[in-house]
Amino acid sequence: MKAIILEKAYSLVEAEIDEPVVSEADDVLVSVKVVGICGSDMLSYQGKHELLTFPRIIGHEFSGVVEDMGADVTGLKAGDMVIVEPLISCGECKPCRTGDYNVCEDLKVLGVHADGACQEKIVVKADKVFKLPSGATFEEGAMVEPICVGLEVCRRGRLSIEDTLVIFGAGAIGICALKIAKCYRARKIITVDIDDKRLERAKKMGADYTVNSMKENVQEQVMELTDGKGASLVIEATGVEPALRDCFTVTAYRGRVAILGFYKSPLVEIPPIHIVKKELDVYGSRVYRHRFPLALDLLAKGEVNLKDLITHEFPMDQLDEAIKTAIDPEVDTLKVIVSWP
Repeated sequence: MKAIILEKAYSLVEAEIDEPVVSEADDVLVSVKVVGICGSDMLSYQGKHELLTFPRIIGHEFSGVVEDMGADVTGLKAGDMVIVEPLISCGECKPCRTGDYNVCEDLKVLGVHADGACQEKIVVKADKVFKLPSGATFEEGAMVEPICVGLEVCRRGRLSIEDTLVIFGAGAIGICALKIAKCYRARKIITVDIDDKRLERAKKMGADYTVNSMKENVQEQVMELTDGKGASLVIEATGVEPALRDCFTVTAYRGRVAILGFYKSPLVEIPPIHIVKKELDVYGSRVYRHRFPLALDLLAKGEVNLKDLITHEFPMDQLDEAIKTAIDPEVDTLKVIVSWP
């Protein structure tokens, strides 16, 4: 079968590899249909992902069709349209034993630590396979994984209907957090970014207000929009150090800050005076846990639109061009997807 292999930075090669087979009772063989390009895929392509080793088949946001399964698999049948949660946890460490497998001490992710979805077929464990709701498309299915990141950061930040929320970043993950905040019916949502086109998109998708941090003073604007109180919850989804610093200045007294960005430097400067003076709660948010069923329920009930996340589509044999498009700052992208025929 065909696979697209990232042999080294900037070098993708199409190759013929052995077709995977079901070998264990809880295995499921999935024929891959649609794969989303994530920020981590872009880092991998550029050789900047610290956890990836070459060669690697990338791709962890994907949908497909069940082809075969092991003897112990129930609730699935050949032909089912499915999505796959790409996390591989050890099941033995303390976080895993308490259900917090997203912070498994030996967490692995398909497409990073193990070969991912840019191959025609893949074998995964049955407990990570979820059926798409009736009427949903493969394209929507590939967007469930990033929306789960939005679900998790909103849960970590304890978002509620009472909150005034500031989201730093109007890229894919910031928009996913925005979509989930709309599901929570947050009182007021302010999106901050440096790109007017992204901010315009955020407004169309439900942001009540937007702030361009290159043109406006973020602290002044947020304070004006919150009657001088600041935001009860701030989500940092950019991975940019100045945005991280701004988070603490715009948060209200006894507010919360949820961080899911990765930063270029392992050490970043933050103003601790705000954390202490305002007695802030600061949360890290890593991928997700037990979020796929909820995301699928939101999709089935029409409470979240996943189609408008997709801005560009390519066939799988143009994966190189797809990733370059996603990386190009001159191209207005949100999510780029690639599809097997």
